Amino acid sequence: MGLRFRKSISLIPGVKLNLGTTGASVSVGKRGMHYTMHTSGRKTVSVGLPGTGLSYVKNISSGKKSSSKSSTGYRDPKQKAGQQADTQAELAAAAEEVSKYQEYVEGLKSHHKESDPVVDWRAICDGDQTAYGYDKLKDIALHVLGGDVEAYYSAVEIMQPYEDLRDFGHSFEFGTDASDFAEVQFEIAEEEVMPVIEVTTTASGKLTKKDLSKTKYNELLEDYVCSTCIRTARDTFALLPVNTVYVHAVKTEVNPATGLSEEETYVSVKFTKDWFEKVDFSRIDPSQFMTLFECRMKCGKTTGFSPVIRLSSGE
Repeated sequence: MGLRFRKSISLIPGVKLNLGTTGASVSVGKRGMHYTMHTSGRKTVSVGLPGTGLSYVKNISSGKKSSSKSSTGYRDPKQKAGQQADTQAELAAAAEEVSKYQEYVEGLKSHHKESDPVVDWRAICDGDQTAYGYDKLKDIALHVLGGDVEAYYSAVEIMQPYEDLRDFGHSFEFGTDASDFAEVQFEIAEEEVMPVIEVTTTASGKLTKKDLSKTKYNELLEDYVCSTCIRTARDTFALLPVNTVYVHAVKTEVNPATGLSEEETYVSVKFTKDWFEKVDFSRIDPSQFMTLFECRMKCGKTTGFSPVIRLSSGE
């Protein structure tokens, strides 16, 4: 049994100071009835009948401090609201990041949906100042309509049709030696534009990031390259009065046998203008669209692109 200590000191008649192991208290009153205040905050009133052994004690205050959490698990409403606000903010931020990721991926495989305005060379020759590019192209319009190849080069230099595609490819090169076709080559910007992770949310809405699988990566890579090829052809058809555009997508790789950098062709396609005039580009699948044309391309789901022999403009 533990030891208990208690000592009472009379301060003035009717007032006592009680000292114990759990604290101190002050009692006010006389025999048979007194009021006690403990340092813990507990307050009691005691009433008794001297000589009978009968007494009554009432606790006015338990002295226990209130807690923000009870045995039922209740939390302070302010604390709970703060936690809910933090959670909602995290979920909103996660949703926004996923939305930005999806928007970027969609942009990689759908920039063929846009193109430069069509140049009406006949209207420019007729002096229509409202025609697109009139001020810049009026001096060469007759030469272009006459099939002057040098005028084609001038038109490309003036209008820079591939400038807004430099986010998707490098080193765009234009060439032609006949009035009815043009060739454009660009270098695939795989390392610069392709994502290597996939950003999603869990069922509870929390952000999660993981490596993009080889299959998803190569499917996206193929769509991105095909979309760039199509957009390149659209801008060329919009600028020049040609019926055929050859587009070649290349990449510079190190030959492990020689240690030298060599240019490899991964996509070579011959686009014809007739299809471009009747297709709804907002609804096509870029990789599927390529099958409508003479196209050389090898892209495996797990292996990615393999080199091909490019088409010749003489074929």
